[in-house]
Amino acid sequence: MGRDRITLLGQPMSRRRLLSGGGALALVAAGGQVPGLLRGAAAQGTAALSEQLGWLANSQMAGDFVANAKGYFKDAGLDVKLQPGGPNIDPIQVVAGGGVPMGNVSSVAVLVNARSRGLPVKAFATVLQKHPFAFIFLTKSGIRTPRDFAGKTIGIQATARPLLAAVLAKYQIPEDKVKVLFVGGDTRPLVTGQVDVITGWIIDAPQIEAVRQAGNFSYFPLWDLGIRLYAYTYFTTDRVLGERKDVLVRFVQASARGWLYAAAHPDEAVDDVLRATTGLDRRLELQTWKNEIPYMYSPLTKQAGWGAMDPKVWAQISDTYYGLKQIASPVAPADVMTTEIVEMAKTPKV
Repeated sequence: MGRDRITLLGQPMSRRRLLSGGGALALVAAGGQVPGLLRGAAAQGTAALSEQLGWLANSQMAGDFVANAKGYFKDAGLDVKLQPGGPNIDPIQVVAGGGVPMGNVSSVAVLVNARSRGLPVKAFATVLQKHPFAFIFLTKSGIRTPRDFAGKTIGIQATARPLLAAVLAKYQIPEDKVKVLFVGGDTRPLVTGQVDVITGWIIDAPQIEAVRQAGNFSYFPLWDLGIRLYAYTYFTTDRVLGERKDVLVRFVQASARGWLYAAAHPDEAVDDVLRATTGLDRRLELQTWKNEIPYMYSPLTKQAGWGAMDPKVWAQISDTYYGLKQIASPVAPADVMTTEIVEMAKTPKV
């Protein structure tokens, strides 16, 4: 007996298009159901499912590329299309607007923020148990603890500004004691001396290689500073979660197979990524993926399985953002995340 087909409304769209009120967002705002997305047509075989990636496709998303290449999604009765993101694509707006039924985000803080604004999005599994975001600095700067940020220039991405604010508040550093410079996605401002500290993903081999060329360096992981976030977290809408739960469970089962195979076979995994993408340096992509692998595991995954999340982490994120006045009111964990899908998927305890 065949499985229901999920019909997608359209292709991914830019945040500008969505915020202008076009297409799928207008349907959701009007209270309408995206045609065919949730109930599907009569059973017609494999279910088509698009996933909006949170950023440009690379080895950091290795698990889902492996699940496609090895046929794990196909084994689960799914035809999964991975839709690359980028600087002009907001995965939350795409999913909330009905462009695709699910996506992933590089930081769960944006999901808390979106839920506080009334967007019906909810996380159901996470790839990384610890966010690899870190404050990176050269050892010659004299920085030994976060309190040494006082009097320094810190380069940070605009979207990550609240994270810096949280660290400054935690270590009782007045915000006017640091100079903030908004930077892009590379570490050149640190290497050229424009900033004393720069934020980035410590797993990103191209970024770290550039820093190494400037001399000895160190870093403070955001997680170790008490600001705990998950990364590469899968999410969907309340409606899809309620009506297509079976598809999400099968997706998590197959995705877990892909990520765990990729961890055990890093060279093969990166080759699968390279076959599906262009313009990547294999050496750096392989190193990035090897750096990322440990972040998938935690005491929680040993107890609850791959992809598990702790509601307490979500509560802490909400409390932090509310305390910094980044959201108007606290967001309850049950409103923005669920453990049900991972529990139903019975993913391996790793």
